[in-house]
Amino acid sequence: MATRLRNGAGWTYVAFLAAGLIGCGDDSQPPDSGDELQGIYSCDVVVADADCDTSKRPIVFIHGTFGSATEISTPAQLFGSNGYCQDRFVAVEYDSLGDSPLGQLEALVDEVLARTGFDQVVLAGHSQGTRHACTYLESHSDKVAHYLNLSGGCDGLGVPSLSLSSQNDLGIRVDDVRTPGPVHPPATPTQQQVTLEREDHVAVAGSKNAFVAMWRYLYGEDPEHTTIQCGQDPVVLDGKAVTLGDNVIRANARIEVFEVDRLEDPWDRGTPTTTFRADADGHFRVELRRGIRYEFRQWDADGTLLGYVYYAPFKRSNYLMRLLSESQNPIVRGATSDAIVRGAGHSVIAARYLGGVFRADWGNSLTIDGAEVLTSENAGTSSSVTGLFMFDANANQRSDLGRVYNVSFLWGTDVYVDSSTPRWLDVEWRNEEGHTASLKVPNWDSAVSSDNPFDRSFASLYLPH
Repeated sequence: MATRLRNGAGWTYVAFLAAGLIGCGDDSQPPDSGDELQGIYSCDVVVADADCDTSKRPIVFIHGTFGSATEISTPAQLFGSNGYCQDRFVAVEYDSLGDSPLGQLEALVDEVLARTGFDQVVLAGHSQGTRHACTYLESHSDKVAHYLNLSGGCDGLGVPSLSLSSQNDLGIRVDDVRTPGPVHPPATPTQQQVTLEREDHVAVAGSKNAFVAMWRYLYGEDPEHTTIQCGQDPVVLDGKAVTLGDNVIRANARIEVFEVDRLEDPWDRGTPTTTFRADADGHFRVELRRGIRYEFRQWDADGTLLGYVYYAPFKRSNYLMRLLSESQNPIVRGATSDAIVRGAGHSVIAARYLGGVFRADWGNSLTIDGAEVLTSENAGTSSSVTGLFMFDANANQRSDLGRVYNVSFLWGTDVYVDSSTPRWLDVEWRNEEGHTASLKVPNWDSAVSSDNPFDRSFASLYLPH
């Protein structure tokens, strides 16, 4: 029997993660039936998990402010596309508004060393994460073979290191705009410095060029592949259920999975394709078919609906998958989602580009039902927008765009999406290299239920590089 969930009863999270779309033409669309996807989304190259190079050291990543493992998920899958064992690319999550991940980091490094048999790891930190990396290196440098300093000030404390920054980070003029930010730490004999020309602060952890620089530094040669290649079928999805911003574990969360192309009505649901649970640490692992568009419906352990997640078809395994739901910490919400205007009759959508920040002047394009969302005001040259919240800010039932608020890397713009009648939204994305992706997502209503104060539904789009 189908079930209609009028308001979503949670935070609807819609994702175009770094897996991207299968096949040579990213702008092609899957057919109505998921059974036909294997033929249309064919793979010229398959780099299976089982064929990975076990001689390469594990990599441990520490994210920056409001971040998680998703910041480096694109490079992680590019590493995997070049034969690196993706289950050895691991990350630690922490509350970036005042917490320290040192204890978790010590435990994670020891665990991955014991599991893989190595005596040293490659440590990588991004932005605020570089400060925590330096703290770890002060007492554990013997466990680190190489350090990757991504947009930060840690010089590696004598450990051979790569300092990777962007011109925006260094305050160099990019498109005639000077943007201040972190700088390379002072050069040392053990440190190699690389400055990326077009990347922004966030893309230093998430872009293709960042991956190439990291691969060259670690292995002394160019990678064979600079785009994500297909893995085996089924793919492995290994990750955690955590909250946005403070990364609180959603222990024992239940996740139902549906094939999107088999869903006829946007708000009706039948029997899930599969159901699985996160463990007490929020960790989960599931195998699903490659090249299928899925909906993930996430429930808390007490039965509260946390929201929905939508992905473009997976090309290969993802060992850094994060199912995010809204924080219940008032301080974190105040800096992330409380500025959003919710209400009956319109949807709320939040978008994130995993390759970096939104830049309309670089050719980024994000359309909803054919209407362009990105402008010079909400995705300008120096905006540093990693999370773009879209909602009917003035309740006038039209899209006025512009900028309605910004907190750190999170900005809001006025976009009206009618949710009075169930329908599928056509969302299309184009990055600065001209690669496109598209997905259909429901127009979930954003009204807050009187009987459930945590019914704060909105849809988040994670857009692939």
